[in-house]
This record gives sequence, C-alpha cells and structure tokens, in this order.
Amino acid sequence: MLLRDQTLWNIHQKNRDELLLQSYEKGEAIPICKGCVWQVYRGVIQLSKLNINGEEIVLGWITPNHVFGNLFEQNLGLSSLALTDVYVRQIRIQEIQKSPYLARELLSEFSYRSIKSQQLLAINALRRVEARLWQLILMLAEEMGHSTDNGIRLTARFTHHNLAKVICTTRVTITRLLGDFQNRGWIEFDKERHMIVKTLAPIIH
Repeated sequence: MLLRDQTLWNIHQKNRDELLLQSYEKGEAIPICKGCVWQVYRGVIQLSKLNINGEEIVLGWITPNHVFGNLFEQNLGLSSLALTDVYVRQIRIQEIQKSPYLARELLSEFSYRSIKSQQLLAINALRRVEARLWQLILMLAEEMGHSTDNGIRLTARFTHHNLAKVICTTRVTITRLLGDFQNRGWIEFDKERHMIVKTLAPIIH
C-alpha cells in the first residue's frame, strides 16, 4: 500500500531493501511500463510527453508520496526524468487488484495529477510571459518548496532552459525575467543555485 511516513526519507539501507525501493541518480530516466506505477519516496521527478510535432511538453512534477505511471495503455508517450537523486517503489497492477484501499488511493492520486496538469495548462494560457513565469514559480513553491529562514526553497534546481521549455519561451527571456524578479526582491538563489521564493504576494496580470 501507499506509505506516507515522513521518516521514510531518512531510512537505513536495510529498510530500503525491505521496502523494495529503487534508486535513480539525478538526470536518469525512470522507465514507464504497462501495468505498474511508481511512488516517489524521496526526490523530484519531471513528467513529460512528446506532442504530435515531436516536441517535449512538460506535464508536471512528481514529489514525495505521489505516484506516476501507466496502468492500462501500452504506450502513452510518457517519459520521466529524475531532477534530483530519487528513491521510488514500483507498484504492480496485481498488488492493486488485491487491495481496494490501494485502488482508492491511486484513483485519488491520479485525480490530483490531472488537476495539476490542468493548472500548468492554465499557466501556459496566460498571454504575458512574465505572468506565466511568476505563476509557474508559485506552483513550484507549492509543490516542492520547503520553508527556510530566507523564504521557500525549491527542492529541485531548475535551469533557465528547463523553465523556458515549460512555459514555451526562450532561455534568454527567462534569464532576463529572473534577473528582474531578483531585483524586485521576489526571489534569490542560494550557493547551490536553488531558487528561494521570498514572497508569494506579487500578482502579475
């Protein structure tokens, strides 16, 4: 069944083996196969799909305790990439069929993922690129942000190219806008280049 104990983030190797957790390093692809889903225990995974023109479309991010995968279709064109070092557990359809509780939990999880994908689509529908970028930053802060003394720090590090791809703009534009946001005091970057969101107040139309 789905495990939600936060202490799993700091488990010992023995417990990792008992839970059948698999590890992937930052930058590695996690295979998506028919009839199974993955649950993330630690780290952040980016989910994407190729459109009819062969261009990669980012669908969202999978954070600890959430799931992704392919239970029914042979090929959804989905791909997943570890944005950080991750630990994941594979859940097969046979395990789901034996547990009504697990089936209900997974239904709730996929509903949640659908809502998040729609949220990302709504962001990309905004006319001004400044608005798209700021709303994306707010979404990331909500999904994978951790409170610090300086603000909300994103767990994963996003390159300018990665952010540009998400909101359909150029890397040069992202660089310019992030510099502007920094000058306004809305964001900053720590020594590891993770973004820290300093305020959630600004609203750009």
